[in-house]
Amino acid sequence: MNGGLAIPRVQIVAPTPEAAAAARSAVAAAGIGDEVAGVVSEVDGSIDEPVLIVADTLSEIDESALVDIVDYDFVLTTDVPAQLTDRLGLLHRRCERRMERLAEVEELRRRTMELTWNLHAERDIPALARAVLAGLHQVFACASAAVVIPAEAHFSDGAYAAAAWISRAGEPPRPAPKLGRIVGRAFEKLRQSAGSPIAIDGGDVLDLTRAEAPELLTQAFGSRAQRLVAVPIRLDSEVLGELMIVDTDAPAQRSALEKSMLSRVALQVGRAVSEVRARYRQQQTNNQLYEASAELQRLVDERDDLGVVIRSIADAINVGVLFYDNENHPQLHNRMVEKMLGLTGFDPATGRSTHVYASDRRTRVKQDKNIVSETLEGDSRGLIYWIGDPQAGEQRAVVTEAHVITRPDGERLGAAVVTYDVTDLANAIEIREEYLATVSHELRTPLTSIVGYLDLIDDAHDVEALGFGKEFRTIQHSAEQMLALIRDLLSTSTRELTLRIEPTDVGAVVTQSVSTLRPTVAAAHQRLVLDLPEGTVLAHVDGPRVKQVVDNLISNAVKYTPDGGTITVTLARDDESITISVADTGRGIKKTDQSRLFDRFFRAREAREAAIQGVGIGLTIVKTIVDGHGGEVTVTSEPGHGSTFTVQLPVRVGTTPLATLAMQP
Repeated sequence: MNGGLAIPRVQIVAPTPEAAAAARSAVAAAGIGDEVAGVVSEVDGSIDEPVLIVADTLSEIDESALVDIVDYDFVLTTDVPAQLTDRLGLLHRRCERRMERLAEVEELRRRTMELTWNLHAERDIPALARAVLAGLHQVFACASAAVVIPAEAHFSDGAYAAAAWISRAGEPPRPAPKLGRIVGRAFEKLRQSAGSPIAIDGGDVLDLTRAEAPELLTQAFGSRAQRLVAVPIRLDSEVLGELMIVDTDAPAQRSALEKSMLSRVALQVGRAVSEVRARYRQQQTNNQLYEASAELQRLVDERDDLGVVIRSIADAINVGVLFYDNENHPQLHNRMVEKMLGLTGFDPATGRSTHVYASDRRTRVKQDKNIVSETLEGDSRGLIYWIGDPQAGEQRAVVTEAHVITRPDGERLGAAVVTYDVTDLANAIEIREEYLATVSHELRTPLTSIVGYLDLIDDAHDVEALGFGKEFRTIQHSAEQMLALIRDLLSTSTRELTLRIEPTDVGAVVTQSVSTLRPTVAAAHQRLVLDLPEGTVLAHVDGPRVKQVVDNLISNAVKYTPDGGTITVTLARDDESITISVADTGRGIKKTDQSRLFDRFFRAREAREAAIQGVGIGLTIVKTIVDGHGGEVTVTSEPGHGSTFTVQLPVRVGTTPLATLAMQP
């Protein structure tokens, strides 16, 4: 016995009488008992024991056995008296060391299994983080350990907050709010960098030394940290966080088994996080079910008064509610509807209202336009209308939504039309627009003076000869850039949009825009194609504004199209409208981003990460101008397959109001 490990008996295999005699003589001379070693004529393969072959010559030795079997050795018959005892001792020590290593491996596995088993008992993320860190110290005997587990965005409960924890050996775990920000981007960059000198093992295991990442180790774990092993915490393909162990005093590299065990721990942490989340959701669901059950019981208990309660609630809320049957005849409504109808000048005899206006508060909605019918069909959902006589001084902004009411079997009973009073929101948006326009005006005035005086200096003096030409041009260029930006900001405001509608050759406008931007496209190593119909394309539009639309769309295509790409500008016309499309072979746009493309200052994350210039108002200007013409702009795109922006303008612009105010300030 040694250190609690039982060393097995050695089989001394002597296949010849000479070898057997020499072996038995040496064993007897050394006083080696049968419990330590025994002489046999051939290997007993049924017993897992070390083997020492006594051979008369080297040719009798099975070389493959020496290579493949760990506890296997040989001694020549002539060397038995001098070497047998040493060879037996060597076999014993090798066997002892192997068994110690197996015991260490088994202990590592046992502790890892115990740790991963205990993780699934934790009820919340902070407790899970503390258990993980305590277990890492126990299993891996590391100097420091850390875990980062981000929370899902739609949860904010204290028991479910994001956990970034760190602990040093002998100290209790403590929160480390900055840890996630420090290591998150660094690890992502290291894992994605091609040809990185950092050792990346299977399963995205990062093994970093201080020489490879000194700044990261110092910021995250202090100056004594010498080596970091990090494993992503995953659940399926989702990365939930990071698991890290840190060693000091320049230790040797962690073994493949240790890294494998750390990966297993990370896998179980991911599953434990999923279980915590599932329990949290289940608890939330149970709470909701309990509340719903209590509410249902309350409604059952008060069923005799249900009609009165519903009517009282409907009359108390600041929302208009109407119920229409399948023929779109009103059946029920609350008091707020009566108040709103009073503002609209509703005539019960004709069923029409005289004071319903578009989003500009001035353009009267045609009396033959049935807003309720269009809301039920989905055409007017989310649009803002103003009700009330402007001359009387009271107008309210409303938005309508429709919800179809059906029986459980799907039979339609009618529809509820809900009308919200969003006057405060609409006024707030208008104030924001006025503020932005005012600030832009105030900035434009001094900037115009700056640009003007710079031009005077440039005309009156040779700035190059004076020695500050480069600095002067930089100031001049920056001032002009700021002035152009302010002009663009003002262009996005419907209050600043002035249209001069007149008969215009749209083909000539598009051609002029394409000609102006050809040098820019050529400089970007792209191809610009223009497709025009035969003959003159006349429409009642503001020519310079339409050119601004085409300029912005082409400039946008240039930014997002790689070298060698193609930009195609097409003009078409039918009896009612003209269509201008700008298609490119660029990177394309994700579906989730397309709905926000025309929002002011919106830029897709890919554009920000690629450092593509812009502030996110070019497409807003396009939409503002197109809406001002009563037209429509749409986009069709798939990531990796380019984008097509299509502008449709009426041939003759009527009294269409300007763009509806956005619902989000």
